[in-house]
Amino acid sequence: MSHLDQAAPSSGPRGRHAVDLQWFRGELEQQRRFRLDQLTDLSYQAAGAADDVQGEVTAALMSGARTVLAEIDAALFRLAIGSFGVCQRCGRAISVDRLQAIPMAGLCLPCQYVKESHQLGPDIVDVWGIDSFPASDPPANW
Repeated sequence: MSHLDQAAPSSGPRGRHAVDLQWFRGELEQQRRFRLDQLTDLSYQAAGAADDVQGEVTAALMSGARTVLAEIDAALFRLAIGSFGVCQRCGRAISVDRLQAIPMAGLCLPCQYVKESHQLGPDIVDVWGIDSFPASDPPANW
């Protein structure tokens, strides 16, 4: 029994594992179409941008849509090669709940947390130390 055997709704007599992967593929393809349509709409908006601010916002939205599109394509590739649902960092199974919420997830929750915490930089407690100051007495330069 694989980690995806209980993942998505099953709708027929076929094997549950095949139906689950089919369900995830359908979800990913639907999200891919949405992002492609979004990029098309945003490119028209970028061409007709009235000012720099609108152009910057449109460019930021396009960048985000391209990033998600790349994540979706990577998930479809993982489906094709049989590694869908396996964490790309530690090799453990990604939880079914996480995959149902974010089908393009390539990392399990612990690895995603580590990735995001390193991108944000150290927390103030990590820099100053947990006993450096009480919460009611912040540093004077705040």
